[in-house]
Amino acid sequence: MLLILSAAMLPLGLIALLTSLDMARSASAERRTAAEAATAMHAATAQAVIDQGLYAVRAAATSQRSPEYICAELVRQARLNPGERPPVAIFDGSGRKICQSRGDPIDSSAELDRRADQVWLDDSRRSIRFASIRPADGMRVEADISAAAIRPAPGGDEVLPLAKLALRQGLEEMTLVEQGGQDDRDVLRLSHSLAEGRIILIADYRLAPARARTALLIMLPILMWAAAAWTGWFIVNRLLLFPLAQLKQAIDSWQGGHTPFRLPRFNTPSHEIRDLADSFAGAAARIHKHDSELEEGLARQTKLTREVHHRVKNNLQVVSSLINLHARGAEGAVADAYAAIQRRVDALAVVHRNHYAELEEHRGVSIRALAGELATSLRASAPAGATGMPIALNLIDAYVTQDVAVPISFLVTEVVELLMHCNPRGSVLISLEATEEADRANLRIETVGMADSAIDAYPGLARFDRVVTGIARQFRSPLSQDLEAGRFEIRISIIA
Repeated sequence: MLLILSAAMLPLGLIALLTSLDMARSASAERRTAAEAATAMHAATAQAVIDQGLYAVRAAATSQRSPEYICAELVRQARLNPGERPPVAIFDGSGRKICQSRGDPIDSSAELDRRADQVWLDDSRRSIRFASIRPADGMRVEADISAAAIRPAPGGDEVLPLAKLALRQGLEEMTLVEQGGQDDRDVLRLSHSLAEGRIILIADYRLAPARARTALLIMLPILMWAAAAWTGWFIVNRLLLFPLAQLKQAIDSWQGGHTPFRLPRFNTPSHEIRDLADSFAGAAARIHKHDSELEEGLARQTKLTREVHHRVKNNLQVVSSLINLHARGAEGAVADAYAAIQRRVDALAVVHRNHYAELEEHRGVSIRALAGELATSLRASAPAGATGMPIALNLIDAYVTQDVAVPISFLVTEVVELLMHCNPRGSVLISLEATEEADRANLRIETVGMADSAIDAYPGLARFDRVVTGIARQFRSPLSQDLEAGRFEIRISIIA
């Protein structure tokens, strides 16, 4: 969310940043223009002083009068206008001083170039020196003006503070103004040539305050952008995301339809979130009510199912009792018929009994328990010749549905009854073996010690074949029969 808000406000931040940069460039250009104007003013002042000095020496050097007359005239002018003319000294061709108008004594300078007027810096006297030579007789005129005449008045109204003002001539530099320490990275240096390029005026302006303002001006949009993004994220987080997280936590802790939904307490003015929470609370209440109704209906259905199974089991027991009563008065083939019917009814009763026992756990009918009860029932109702016939079990622990348990019980009953008639002195083995498929198993019923062709001589073989063939169709699997050995095998479905 913070990234999305930041990206959404990034164009505005970029516009403000570009505007600030443009304003900073404009302000920098304005400051530079003002500094150039101030430097030009300082240069004009210095050039006026230099022109004054050069005029003073040129006027005396170009005069055709004698040195004594020139000296008298200089003294007279200095006495009448002391502030307009600089101190001027006149030397003869040998360098002897003839006179000086006023001021501190001016000593003769080194050998000068006779072809041009001279101007140079004299740092020892903190002044600017001027000189000119009259070619006719070698008379030399020199003037001296203090550097204080060029120094600007303190407390000026410059846009940028003046850090340093100096005159430079070659390697020599004379500082006029220097205010505190300075760093080349924090100054703006401007220069201006004087005296036809023989002297350079250098002005340094302090930029540190301007740089701080420029940096603040540039950083302000970025700070505003970051503050706006953080403020937007904080508001969205507290008023939108945090209430949604509360709602999510309440939903995660809700146990579905088993418990009522507890709505959390929201501290947000967003009525949309409150409406969403109320809607979910209403839906949760409806789900809770619907689940309660389903549980009640399931409980009633379970009771009805149990009642149906109980009634079916009781009815089978009644049928079995009635058959038993009628069989007591019968003899011969009729008694055998009643016994055969009794065995099949008992087989169906065993299935219902086991299914009713597994109803709570919903695992299906245990084949091991089903085969055990069938074996007990079959031994109890065996024909007179097969009384006490052993029935062995070798079964894996497997469960089947009721739709499979019923044909299994009928198939076991039919085959074991056949083997009792055909091999009454033998034994029967019922086995269930696992296969490579997790939901399939091999059910095998076989006898031991049966005489050859005993099954072929059985009079009810045709009826038996029709019955077991019909039962095998319910398994959707072929029945493998070995009548000579008395072995029957089929693949059945089990619960994986």
